[in-house]
Amino acid sequence: MAAKRKVNRSTPNNAVATKKAKVEEKKAANNEIEDDDQDLMGASANYMDDYNDDEEEGDDWEEQTDEDGSDDEEGGSKSKKQKTENDDEDAIAGGELEGLKETAELYKSNIFKLEIDELLQEINVNYDKHKTLMNALHQLKSIFEDIPEGKEELINDCIKKLGKKNKVVAPILQSPPPQDALYKFKFEKPVSVKVVGSYALKTITKLKRPFNVDVAVEMPSSIFQEKDYTNNRYFYKRACYLANLAQAIQKSQKNFSIEFSTFNGDAHRPILIVKPAGDKSDVDFSKTKCTIRIIPSIAQDVFPPYRLAPNRNNIRHSNDNTSDAPTPQYNASILMDTSFSSSLAFLYEHSKNCDGFKDAIMLGRTWLYQRELESNRTGSGFSAFLFAMLMGYLLQGGLPGGGRKLSAGHSSYQLLRGTIDFLSTHDFEKEPVMIGEYDHADFAVDHFRENYAVTIVDPSGTINLAANLTKSGLAQVQYEAKLAMTSFNDTVDRFDTLFLQNVNDIKSRFDNAFTIPVPESPSTYNDIAKSEYPVLIDHFAQSVYNVLSRGLTNRVELVAVQYDAELSWSISNTVSSSPSHIKVGLILNPDNSPRLVDQGPDAQQKEACEAFRAFWGDKAELRRFKDGSIVESVVWETQGYENRTLIVKTIVQHLLEHHFQLEPTLVWTGQQVYPYLHLSKHVPANLFSRQLDVSGFQPVMTAYTQFAKTLRDVDTSLPILINNIYPAAPGLRYTSACVPHPMDFDLAVNYPVTARYIDAMDVIIQLERSTKWPDDLEALQKVKYAFYLKIANEMKSRVGAEAIVVQPTTDANNDNENKLLAQGYLDVYYYGYIFRCHLHVPQESDALKNTINDKKSNDTKKKTQAQEALNAHEYLFHHQQRHTYYVQALCVKYPAYSATVRLMKRWFGAHLLSLQVSEELIELICAHVFLEPHPWQPPVNALTGMTRVLELLATWDWRKGPLVVDIEGEMKEMDRDIISQQFATKKAHITMVIATTKDLDGTRWSNPKPNKAVAARIQMLARASVAALDKTIQSGQNKNIKSLFVTPMQDYHAVIQLKTDRCTRYYQNMKPQQQFLELDEENNILGDTVYAKFDPVIEYLNELERIYGDTVLFFHDQFGGDKIGIVWNPTTTAPKQWKVNLGYNGIPVDMNKDGFLEPAKGKKEVSNLIKPNFDAILREMERLGHGIIESIQQQS
Repeated sequence: MAAKRKVNRSTPNNAVATKKAKVEEKKAANNEIEDDDQDLMGASANYMDDYNDDEEEGDDWEEQTDEDGSDDEEGGSKSKKQKTENDDEDAIAGGELEGLKETAELYKSNIFKLEIDELLQEINVNYDKHKTLMNALHQLKSIFEDIPEGKEELINDCIKKLGKKNKVVAPILQSPPPQDALYKFKFEKPVSVKVVGSYALKTITKLKRPFNVDVAVEMPSSIFQEKDYTNNRYFYKRACYLANLAQAIQKSQKNFSIEFSTFNGDAHRPILIVKPAGDKSDVDFSKTKCTIRIIPSIAQDVFPPYRLAPNRNNIRHSNDNTSDAPTPQYNASILMDTSFSSSLAFLYEHSKNCDGFKDAIMLGRTWLYQRELESNRTGSGFSAFLFAMLMGYLLQGGLPGGGRKLSAGHSSYQLLRGTIDFLSTHDFEKEPVMIGEYDHADFAVDHFRENYAVTIVDPSGTINLAANLTKSGLAQVQYEAKLAMTSFNDTVDRFDTLFLQNVNDIKSRFDNAFTIPVPESPSTYNDIAKSEYPVLIDHFAQSVYNVLSRGLTNRVELVAVQYDAELSWSISNTVSSSPSHIKVGLILNPDNSPRLVDQGPDAQQKEACEAFRAFWGDKAELRRFKDGSIVESVVWETQGYENRTLIVKTIVQHLLEHHFQLEPTLVWTGQQVYPYLHLSKHVPANLFSRQLDVSGFQPVMTAYTQFAKTLRDVDTSLPILINNIYPAAPGLRYTSACVPHPMDFDLAVNYPVTARYIDAMDVIIQLERSTKWPDDLEALQKVKYAFYLKIANEMKSRVGAEAIVVQPTTDANNDNENKLLAQGYLDVYYYGYIFRCHLHVPQESDALKNTINDKKSNDTKKKTQAQEALNAHEYLFHHQQRHTYYVQALCVKYPAYSATVRLMKRWFGAHLLSLQVSEELIELICAHVFLEPHPWQPPVNALTGMTRVLELLATWDWRKGPLVVDIEGEMKEMDRDIISQQFATKKAHITMVIATTKDLDGTRWSNPKPNKAVAARIQMLARASVAALDKTIQSGQNKNIKSLFVTPMQDYHAVIQLKTDRCTRYYQNMKPQQQFLELDEENNILGDTVYAKFDPVIEYLNELERIYGDTVLFFHDQFGGDKIGIVWNPTTTAPKQWKVNLGYNGIPVDMNKDGFLEPAKGKKEVSNLIKPNFDAILREMERLGHGIIESIQQQS
């Protein structure tokens, strides 16, 4: 979801809007609504002013309408002042300067301030337009006040009567009252009906979901008895009272839709949800986009507070030996029904004293909303209310060490940032937040600390407002707060990722995710647990979190347990069943998650050892380690990077089985995609060893290191020393789609043709600068050739490696000779690999530049050849070498980067895009999600990395902006400005601009490919892939992953089916047919010669590109594909006037059918049209591919 961004940059940068005038004398307001003519906002009684802010209203951020046409500055918090002709211009200029200074002090930057101002305008609510909502509230108040006093009855009789006679089932989620219960219930009119919460405080925000209007209906104290705080008696009477309110609404024949729910997921406290009927009556508040929540409440003096202290037990179980255990959740739920007015008063007082307070709450609510941290749909227990209370606490002081963290003079941005900073760093377990204190021993800090996971005590000092905030919920809030602080501190503007981007996407946010079924009756869910958590899923979710967080320790940065805690059900039915599963998301620590051993207590610590063994079960064992220690430990036996990334998954599965006898129904880890990184299981093991699935790139990098050392030894035999040796190939930077396999060159000649491709990996040998090199470029190439011969001879004599000097005689276009090009290379067959060596002579580029810039020469051809040679020289010796260096560094820094790139290369290949997108471009796109991971951290899992890359491709509007990838780690703000400027001047002619510090125009790897048509197809395929991933998450069926690598073939105009047994890279195909991988000695056309980088399909495609590149787009999977897709280029194949050298085989257009060109002025004849002869062109392609083409099929 994204808000409209209409920043008016001409507006002076004033500080956050303040209210200049306040009503000094306020009318005394009653604590309840006395009649329908009184504004229901008076429900906050002595706590609220009359505010007449004119604020804009709309359905959501994306559709904003203002029926009144009012235009308020600063989000509706300050009315515009009309300027008069006598305004002093100097005073205006001075005010603007003061505004700029104020902005610099109070906000991160001028732009950030403008963005916040605009966001506040978007999310502010115009309360003046809520007439129908007010009518509905008044109507509800009248209904409640008109309910006749009931007859006193036994509680069970009352419950039965409601259900049988009135068809309203009392919303009791706890165990029902005992059959012999003697306490009675009698309905009496409410003491008051008040609007409370964020609507009363005017901190509602316009988001995509409806906002809540909370109405507290205070139950009279006379309906309760002294001991009603025990054994759920209060909650039974509360449920009956709420059922009577529901019954009254039902009987009133007013068009309201009502249902039961729970208050912020608290199963002890059911509420009544009132929705509009949509009948366009005077109480139809549909356009307001809200729901009304009817919440029963009680006065603070109904029960003595100390009876409900955290350490008190108020549930008696005669047959349970745990009956004396405290019931802190139960107690807090009763006390929280007394806190509505006092909490509102606390927040209102701060809103009076701090002008930015309300705006900061709305910004905080938006930040929480985008992370679903205040939503009952994740079961975290956190809320915007808690966020606001913490902000008030930080404003009032009382922090450890003294002093306030926030000041009343702070802007909304500073208040928001300060509160998030506090959330990110405060240890809530060790230091409970005490907004107020109560002078009673039972409310001592220690009692709160001992009985609650998180403690935030209200101003009365008696109520833990965070009683329902789970450990997992707090962990999620604190984790996101830490990420937010990095965004606040970043020099790059992160406004969008802070406020406009939804974060809680399970497939992108988490490295591992699991769906876990809720058991029917776990052994830990005993009577005391049921009294604390009436709904099983609340208890089970916390149990799972406790087990997993203990078992995973520092292997993970976050354990997020989520489930839908938003129960709702019909008033005529019992409570609907709670969700049947929970979701667990893990964010892994890249350093600790692959750890093989978990060490426990020393063998001498008997009790600790017993607890360790009980926790881990049969996985625990006593071991002696190299340092001599003997400790309990758990060892996870596995090998290889990929298998080690699955250790966390193994731990989770073991702990769930051991503690809950459960298996997850969805396992979302890299395991689903790892098969696509390896050769198919259909490839015979005698051709390529499966050991590489474990060892990965280690063998090839070891061979390269040894090869470089051997070259250093050869150095002594050369007339000019080797200055350095650089890798310049995907296989040497950990990003080749297939791991380079070592080959026994003697045995390779017996491989089938489909397995005869051996990659030749580029290596740059940089020689020292010397005056011995000739100045003439052609002579220099001949000297380099001599060096190749010398190195080849030394390799053969020293290590017995076969070395072949290859001397091409034509340029890259296979036509005219260009003797200025870097001539030849050296292929060295070394320990099963082929290293293709290129000599880099520093003077070569200098000589080429001198030739190009020689003003005395008029040899245009030579200058053109020199420019071509210089481009090729810089590509290989500078761009490739540097790119390999930076990509290698990324692979070391981010372990999942290598696998992510390889998966994406497989994805591009599977969709026949290998020829259209360079490998370097793919590597940079993948680098972006690691270097710019906001709003998340860099992925630690290859599947998460691939998912984020696909989402980037699906959402990146490359027509409007470049992708900035600081792969060098040197980018400055000035560089980003240059990138933006250059893109603005070239965007009409380029696609998919990816800029780096060394390539500010961003076209090094994306020009001339991909073109706009291909870029659009990439985006379409990426969107389909993201949809398939979403389907996988929803269905829990991992088989949907396969669809990511299946491309639709119907979109091509023609498809060339290659002869599979002539495709030398077919063994790399993801689904090869085994019969093509078996040796056929009769058809072994390659004989007993090992060819380096021999791929006839690519050579054929290069020839097609050279001949038909302007007319046809070719699509192919270079990783073992046996098909070529053909698309006629619509821009060049439309009928056009005939002329010489059209560049393709043409056919005249039938003038009677296909139309005419207008005759030239003064001429009578009409020019003929011509169009490509598609049939003839395909036949030409077939002749060119004779021997490797099976068939060509045209498609409509």
